Amino acid sequence: MSEKHFDKAAAGWDQKQRRVEMAAKIAGAISSTLPLTRTIRAMEYGCGTGLVGLALAPQLASLTAVDTSAGMLEILARKIDDEKIVNVIPMRLNLLDEPCTDRFDLIFSAMVLHHVQETDKILARLCDLLVEGGYLAVADLWEEDGSFHDANVEGVMHHGFNPAELAVRLGGLGMQDLSYTEVHSIIKTNEAGSERAYPVFLLTGRKK
Repeated sequence: MSEKHFDKAAAGWDQKQRRVEMAAKIAGAISSTLPLTRTIRAMEYGCGTGLVGLALAPQLASLTAVDTSAGMLEILARKIDDEKIVNVIPMRLNLLDEPCTDRFDLIFSAMVLHHVQETDKILARLCDLLVEGGYLAVADLWEEDGSFHDANVEGVMHHGFNPAELAVRLGGLGMQDLSYTEVHSIIKTNEAGSERAYPVFLLTGRKK
């Protein structure tokens, strides 16, 4: 992922209403799909400014909020301080290259996977960090033709995903009870003034 791009974008990240609405939909879908309790130790990978994670934190025992962008984590830390949140821990960490000794009951990630070139590697790392019976929840763009992102946006490695194919890959990594559903649709207007919907899926599974 392009850390510099997200560092620069951090200050204004929450100002896009479309982004805030999408995060709320994803958080709501995770909450309604998985059996969240105050005993769950969770990790969010690619937490950004915490739009999804902070919405779920009240339902969890703890949340380790991981990102590679110092700028995003700075905004998140400010929110945690301002709102006096005690169960969210920001952590700068790149799971592709750095170790993590903790294990989690739940790992979730929202709109992050398409920024990661080594998809199989990061999925394997996330599965490894789950305890037996732990849950994984991944939200991202449904496979599209590349028109979703502007041409000058940095760090876009994939034009969405086929969730059925992702489920097969996760099955090979020891995940079971895999299912996916559309949880949101992003409406964008192109240069010609035409609107187009880009669906967002949530894929969940449980470690054997």
